[in-house]
Amino acid sequence: MKKLIALVLALLMLLPLCACTTEEAVTETAEAVETKETETEKKTEEKTEEKKEVVYEKVDKPLTRADLDAIPIANSSMTTDQLRQICIDYIKLSVSFQWLPDRDMALGDDKDTFRSFKEGNLEGGIPYINTASGNLYRILEYYDSETGILDCSFFGENPKLFGTACSGTAGWAWYRVVNSAEINWTHSMNVKHGFVPVGPYKYDHSFDIVWKSNPDGTRTTFYSWKDVCKENGKQVMYESYAMTLPADCYSSNGHVRMAIDKPVVVRNEDGTIDGEKSYVMQAEQGLYNTGEHHRRTTSDGTEYLIRGNDGRAFTFAELFKDGYVPHTFKEFLGTDPVEDGAASLDYTDASITPEALTKATLTANYSISDVFTVIRDAEGKEIAAYTKRMSNHFTKQVGMGKATLPATYLAPYVQKGGHTIEIRAQLSTGAIVTAYSGALV
Repeated sequence: MKKLIALVLALLMLLPLCACTTEEAVTETAEAVETKETETEKKTEEKTEEKKEVVYEKVDKPLTRADLDAIPIANSSMTTDQLRQICIDYIKLSVSFQWLPDRDMALGDDKDTFRSFKEGNLEGGIPYINTASGNLYRILEYYDSETGILDCSFFGENPKLFGTACSGTAGWAWYRVVNSAEINWTHSMNVKHGFVPVGPYKYDHSFDIVWKSNPDGTRTTFYSWKDVCKENGKQVMYESYAMTLPADCYSSNGHVRMAIDKPVVVRNEDGTIDGEKSYVMQAEQGLYNTGEHHRRTTSDGTEYLIRGNDGRAFTFAELFKDGYVPHTFKEFLGTDPVEDGAASLDYTDASITPEALTKATLTANYSISDVFTVIRDAEGKEIAAYTKRMSNHFTKQVGMGKATLPATYLAPYVQKGGHTIEIRAQLSTGAIVTAYSGALV
């Protein structure tokens, strides 16, 4: 009997132990599941929190309308030095202004010009995109001058209205003053297109014909600027470089730069120029921004890269080796007076119909960036506004001073009656001018 009681007591002592073990096992499993769910939720919250809390870098020199307004509109009473400085100020601002993408954005249509931008990363200057037509006037419309944040929703869908190339960046700067020349590809920066050679180098008018297209799609090249340098020799080209002035053009067969200061000329004992010690400061739009000379810092030490150069020294020897030839423009020489910017429609009636507007052409004496159409009611209150962004690149110079306008959006206002219409154009001079103002019928 005693043995039986001892056995029962032993079994009773084991039951709580087994129950506890089973309960703990279940509890551990539940805690593991709960922990996994908590970790998943935490990661999701972290991702959401990370997306919401983008840390924007500091912009201490945002682009403002005042920056553009500080660059005067060219007029015929200005000195040639003042005209040159206008172009220099514009190109330096184009390649160095600070901006912050408000979202991730990829631009470019091939591997050589493809660029990606990350939300909140501090950027410098207009991006390089070949055949694009971006400029500061258009960018400012999507730019917050207090924060430096750029609304990329429009440019992400229209990259060729945002970026630009070397000829475009220099072209918009020169077109602040110049309308005596057609600024196209670098190979066409010659006398035929209004460029004026600087210095004693021999210029043969056969240079005006760079290449011709062949039926099979290839082209025959007649010369290169390197050939011009080689034929004239180092000292002749060095003397030509020495005679350039600020805002003059330095072009090769694949790139163009703008001089932004007078050259520093060092001569040897025999009077010849030392090409290694002589140099000229230049600004340019570049394809890459990976060199040390592209690095800039804000006042608090934030580092960023600009998309070109707002001032870099190039020796005469480097310029000669790379085939750079110097040119200038008639406006800089005072031989072609600067004009006031103007635009007009080839339609002069006091009222206009949508059909007539569709057939009309807006013409300006300088390049057009954008065309703005405003419709007002009988009391003069603005009730609608439309913008046409010119997508022409400077490599398609014909038409840069002309624009046609769609008119389908005008029908509702015509039906209501009593409306007026005003058409204005943003010119490369920096001025916005009225091309037409009248009744809409």
